[in-house]
Amino acid sequence: MIKTISYTTLTSALLSFSALAGEAGTITSKTDFSDQGDLIDKKSPRILDFSLNARARYEFREAGRADASHAGTVRFRPGLTFLPDGPFSIHVDGEFTYALLDDFQVGTPQSANFDPFEANNTPIADPETEELNQAYAQWKKDGLTVKVGRQRYILDNAAFIGNVGWRQNEQTLDAASVAYKTDLFSVSYAFANRANRIFGTDGTSVVQALEGDMHIFNGSAKVKDFTLGAYAYLLDFDEAPNNGFANRASSNTYGGYVKYKGLHAEFAVQEDSGDSNFGRGSSNYAHVNYTHKFEGVTLLGGVEYLDADFHTPLATVHAFNGYADNFIGTRLGLADSPGLNDLYVGATTKVNDVTLKAFAHYYTDDSISQDLGWEVDFVAVKPVFEGAKVLTKLAYFDGAGGGEIKQASIQLDYTY
Repeated sequence: MIKTISYTTLTSALLSFSALAGEAGTITSKTDFSDQGDLIDKKSPRILDFSLNARARYEFREAGRADASHAGTVRFRPGLTFLPDGPFSIHVDGEFTYALLDDFQVGTPQSANFDPFEANNTPIADPETEELNQAYAQWKKDGLTVKVGRQRYILDNAAFIGNVGWRQNEQTLDAASVAYKTDLFSVSYAFANRANRIFGTDGTSVVQALEGDMHIFNGSAKVKDFTLGAYAYLLDFDEAPNNGFANRASSNTYGGYVKYKGLHAEFAVQEDSGDSNFGRGSSNYAHVNYTHKFEGVTLLGGVEYLDADFHTPLATVHAFNGYADNFIGTRLGLADSPGLNDLYVGATTKVNDVTLKAFAHYYTDDSISQDLGWEVDFVAVKPVFEGAKVLTKLAYFDGAGGGEIKQASIQLDYTY
């Protein structure tokens, strides 16, 4: 159904930001104030910067025997950065997600706590939320960045540490992080005690957040035409072993990769961590792909392998294994997995100003003895004006056991 909602909270927040901007004196946003003469000294450092990320999306999803879902959602992310031009700055942004078309359910184990909730519908994980998204202090100078507070945190291709940017409510970490980067190498470390998941403040327990000790190490170096990387992600969550998700998620992962021109090859090993009694032993991960540009078309082919007991609880999983998201639960560790081999090919091209992408996947279990199905995906992206683009995405998954997933979405993204 179409739902009429009150925007009192969002309007109040935006008015508060505007009031702050009006009272702060020498303040600019990303707007050019050069036509205001002596009111603003263009050489003076800014005191305050306003930013906005907004998204409106319609998403259709039908999976298995559940009723088809129709989600029309809007998301606003207004933010303020104090002293944006200096080495020291403070940033805060909020996240406000509303469902205008609410014919869907969020789809967590505690989905009755969320709005919208249509019990028999296919899950779409975009609950209505109003919450603090990021709030951190940062020092950045001469290649060194130190950040303390709630923050967006993405490493490499987000296969292990990401922000789940596809969903309206992103994943953030409550963390202290330090990173140093030069032209030849980069190293980073973060200690986090809370991963704020995409379901927001209406969730409880691990649905809302994974709490515990997270030590996140990452580094890479360039050697001639090679890029060499290594990482260690040591995750020990409080609710293991009593909660199944926390028990699977508590893990130590050690890995590395090499990139050479269009080739990417990666390997990692995972074991239990902390109080986890999951018993995964030594589980393996591998990913190899090759990208080649040919007459205006970029071709991609690869295979990704996960052992049955290998999980990536902090990843941006939508970016992997097909946009129909059939393997999200097992990859995150929400459920046991038969393992996965994902053999895929893809192509990207551009027609005028429209970027077109197509992908095909074939899936088996980790031993290549069980056929898990196949999938095709299509994406089109078109800029419409400065800071705005329209993205259309289609996905169709055909499971070996007869289960189907049909998914389609169109969205407008705007960044100021």
